[in-house]
Amino acid sequence: MNLRWTKAPVGEAIVDIVLSLNEQTLKLHGQETATASYSEVKPTLTTLEDIGLKIEEIEGQIKNIPGHQGRYLRSMVNSYRYFARSLQGDDIPYSEYILNIQELPSTLITEETISKQKELVEKGLTDLGYKGSLKEKADNWLADTIIAPDQVVAVAESMKKKSKMGTLQRVIGLPDEDGIDTIKSTRGVFWSGYSKYVGGYRGNLTFNIDRPWTEPILGQIMTHEGYPGHQAFYCRWDYLYKQGKLPLEASYYLINSPTNALFEGGPESALKFLGWDRDEQETEGVTLEAKQQYKVARDYIDFQRMAQTNACYLYNTNEMTKEESIDYMITVGNLTSIEANNCFRFYSDPVQKTYYPCYYYGRWMVGKAYDAIDKNKRADFFKVLYDTPHTTNTFIDAVSGLIGKDFQPFERVKTAKEDFVL
Repeated sequence: MNLRWTKAPVGEAIVDIVLSLNEQTLKLHGQETATASYSEVKPTLTTLEDIGLKIEEIEGQIKNIPGHQGRYLRSMVNSYRYFARSLQGDDIPYSEYILNIQELPSTLITEETISKQKELVEKGLTDLGYKGSLKEKADNWLADTIIAPDQVVAVAESMKKKSKMGTLQRVIGLPDEDGIDTIKSTRGVFWSGYSKYVGGYRGNLTFNIDRPWTEPILGQIMTHEGYPGHQAFYCRWDYLYKQGKLPLEASYYLINSPTNALFEGGPESALKFLGWDRDEQETEGVTLEAKQQYKVARDYIDFQRMAQTNACYLYNTNEMTKEESIDYMITVGNLTSIEANNCFRFYSDPVQKTYYPCYYYGRWMVGKAYDAIDKNKRADFFKVLYDTPHTTNTFIDAVSGLIGKDFQPFERVKTAKEDFVL
């Protein structure tokens, strides 16, 4: 028996909107945006106009639903409208799109924040024995840990069993049927790694070998795409839906919705959940030397992401040209030309440009939440993160309840649509 938060046929209509938006993005841009759907609902809305009319109808039917369920549904349906408007090419300020689609801020990350992160990276590299400027230290570290392109899949495979075991021991349970069937490489894409859920608790991973890979950086991305990252999320949600514990109204994952910061923020914190970068935790199969490498890699990726997120903002607010934003990432974040150009392709894409900020903001939101939780409440935290449908705002409120005080990963501002957004 399916769990429902609304009366029939409202739940079916919500899923129909999501899957019909997916059909439109496939038609317009050749991209899949509903990357998982666990129900038997099929898309029926064949134009963006039809989707808009259905959104208006559903908003009237969910406006008085109380509590968490109402807040979740109203935020999600509001995001569908803005996503549809972005597909239509409506000229709306970038910050308004990000605010309404993802419940996230859209502003520059300050030089002070970037400088503090830079100091962490520099200290980590110095502790590893590297000398010279930050660029010299980083470039030498990357050269020392580089993986040949034809070895990326083999190294990723070597991490799969260990990361799944850690997930089952430390994070969440998964059905026995869960598994990753294939790990392969590709070229010519703008993303670094991709987790494709194929149903039946199974998934496949792909890594882009156009970009350079090192073992500690691949460890971050492998746990992000696999366990306890995307594969674990997809499989867990599928299992919960089949057990009647996930409502029909949340039985999917949609790119460009207020769930994005959790969907990317959890995987961005996956290595931390496993304890692979934490000296104080004993982790089978991961030495202290490896942990030191993983911690530097985590700090380095965070540092680069700050430059990438600022470049995304400056380009999409028309404050930088393509060339200027690429140069900014290379100069400020020490990205290679290949990495910077791939990132530009990501945040200039007509679908992905309103998705990209969730990586940075999700990483800090979920990471800070995990750090704020007492160790004896981590099971409760993972239940909030993996087992409960949340938007950015409802997640922040749930974490506030767990820690007994106001959790503020970002500055919040009032809106007319919800109690507050970020």
